[in-house]
Amino acid sequence: MNTSVQDISDPRLLNLSYSSLLKLHECPRKYQLYKLNTTPDSEHDPETKVTFAFGHVVGLGIQLHFCGASEDEIIFALLQFWSPALFESNEKQKKSFFLAVAAIQNFISLRKCGFLKEWEVVEYNGNYATELAFVIILPNGYRYRGSVDAVLQNKNDGTVMVLEVKTSSSTNLNPANYKNSSQAIGYSVVLDNLFPGISSYQVLYLVYLTRSLKFETLVFNKSYLQRALWIQELLLDCEMISLYDSTGVYPMRGQSCVSFFRDCEYLNTCTLTTKYLTKELTDEDRDRIAEEESRYTIEVSILDLIQTQVTR
Repeated sequence: MNTSVQDISDPRLLNLSYSSLLKLHECPRKYQLYKLNTTPDSEHDPETKVTFAFGHVVGLGIQLHFCGASEDEIIFALLQFWSPALFESNEKQKKSFFLAVAAIQNFISLRKCGFLKEWEVVEYNGNYATELAFVIILPNGYRYRGSVDAVLQNKNDGTVMVLEVKTSSSTNLNPANYKNSSQAIGYSVVLDNLFPGISSYQVLYLVYLTRSLKFETLVFNKSYLQRALWIQELLLDCEMISLYDSTGVYPMRGQSCVSFFRDCEYLNTCTLTTKYLTKELTDEDRDRIAEEESRYTIEVSILDLIQTQVTR
């Protein structure tokens, strides 16, 4: 299939990420509406805001602790980063600013007892390798973007491990939710820059269960064979988006109208004409996108990625 940038009706559709591709696989129509900057009612919901903020500040607190920040410094940073009202909470999922602080204090206690004591954060370009943002330049203007919570290395044997911090309101941790996640495979792009020649690496999922107030861990090994398959899948996703857009049809998947016991935020509007559900791309939008692009520390083209893969 031969497509070009001109085939895409809106450049916002070209910016990909792990979360946006999940939406594409779940329902192409949802992906289209999400990428074209519609604002569903759920984004105004205080509980939803708290849920997103909770995950971000817990991840930030753990990163700062690994980088040597004191408990007081961490709490002050979390307070600055917290976007909802200070006393807003999500009671069902046991999430609030104060519960996020409690989670970090829990993690600090674990570290004092020896948890991950043999691991340290890698340095990259004079800074700690935390929240490293990367972008992969794909054909026809597509760009895949992501970031790594932290890259750790064992002080004893030099083993490399990617730290991925998650929060969950589930009562039990199911390895199947994480084992084959493509998100972790994309992190190899960062490791190419930090450790050229590495053939495999580990991913540590550090999951905070909000209902039981405890951390659980899962460790998976990732190989470059898995990355070869991921590259092909990524290119196929780009082809499918171009096909949807060239025909003007983004299929709706009725089986995805309910997810995690909650109706899709576009359930009652997705059948309407697209132009009434989205906003035009403005100069401010273009400036915002350009500003976002400037924060990506590592940039690599898909051709270079493939060449590295072949070399390995």
